[in-house]
Amino acid sequence: MDLFLGPATPAALERVSGVDRAQMRGLLDELRLAPEVVAELEAHWESTRDTPRWASLLAALSERVRRDRGTVDAHIAIWADLDDYGPEGRLLYYYLFALEAPGLVELYESWGLPEDVRRATLGALARHGETHRLKHGTVGVDAGWWTLPLLWGNILEVGSLKFEYLHLGVGTLSPHPWLDEDVARRRGEGFRRGDPALNVHIPARIDLSDEALDATFARAREVLPRVWPVATRRIAVCQSWMMDDRLVAALGEGSRIVRFQRRFELIEPYADDVDNVMYFVFGVEGVDPSTLQPNSRLQRYIKEVLVAGGSWHSRTGWLAFD
Repeated sequence: MDLFLGPATPAALERVSGVDRAQMRGLLDELRLAPEVVAELEAHWESTRDTPRWASLLAALSERVRRDRGTVDAHIAIWADLDDYGPEGRLLYYYLFALEAPGLVELYESWGLPEDVRRATLGALARHGETHRLKHGTVGVDAGWWTLPLLWGNILEVGSLKFEYLHLGVGTLSPHPWLDEDVARRRGEGFRRGDPALNVHIPARIDLSDEALDATFARAREVLPRVWPVATRRIAVCQSWMMDDRLVAALGEGSRIVRFQRRFELIEPYADDVDNVMYFVFGVEGVDPSTLQPNSRLQRYIKEVLVAGGSWHSRTGWLAFD
C-alpha cells in the first residue's frame, strides 16, 4: 500500500487530525450505517487518528481519492484487507468513506445524479460491511479496496447491479482476456482497446430475477448516458465466475444465474479462476476443496469440479448498451 499511495502530505495529515470525535460521528451518521457499527467506529476513531501509522495511511488514502476522483481508468491496487492489524485496520475503510463521501456527493450533484442511484451507490459501503460481518462476525469492510473506485465516482449502483465506467483493456478491472485485436477490429466500434464501455459487477445478496434485471437495465440506460455520455457505440461487459457456461448443466435453464448469463454473448477466451469462485460462493480462501461443506446444488457442483481436478472458468460476456 505504501508503494502505491506514497507518503501523505502535511495538508492531508492535518485534515485527518482535525476531525474530532463529534465530527466523525456526524460524518458517519450521513452514511446510514447500523447504530452498533457507528458506535464501534466512534469508539475507535481517536486511537486511529492519534496513531501516526494509521493516521498517515488514512491521510494517504484520502489524498489518493481526491487526486483521482473523476478520472476514468485510474489504477486500482487490489490489496488484502487489514483485519489482522486490529480494530484500526478493520475499520479504516469506514473512516476513509466517511471523510471522502462529502466530496463524492458534490460530484454527484454536479452530474445531476438521481437520488435513487446516489442512495444505492452510497449504500454499497453498508453492503460490504454486512459481507464482512457474515464472514467474520466483526465490524469491517470486505474487500476494502473497492471503496477507492466508489469514492472516485467510477462505479454507480443501479437497481441490482454496479456499473463501472472504463475503457476496454485500459481500466484495471477491464475483462481479461478480451477479444484479440483482429477479432475486435472486425467487430468494430465498441469492441476495440480503448473504446468506452460499462463493466457490470454483481453485488452480494441481490435480486437476479428477470423482473429486477429488466428494471435495472432500463434504469441504467436512462441514467448512465446522461452521467457518462459517449459519442460512440458502447457495450456492457461482465467477467465473473457466474459466467461459466457449465452452470446450465448443473442448475438448469430456469436458474436465475443462468438466465442472467444468457443476457450476454460469451466470448471464447476465458481465465481459470478458482480463487474467486471459492471466495464468492463459499466465503473462504486458500482451502482444500475437498474440505468444503456444500449446502446448495451450486456449491455441490462447484466442489465436484474442483475436487476432480478441474478449474473454474471466469468467462466474459457482452451486451449492447448504448
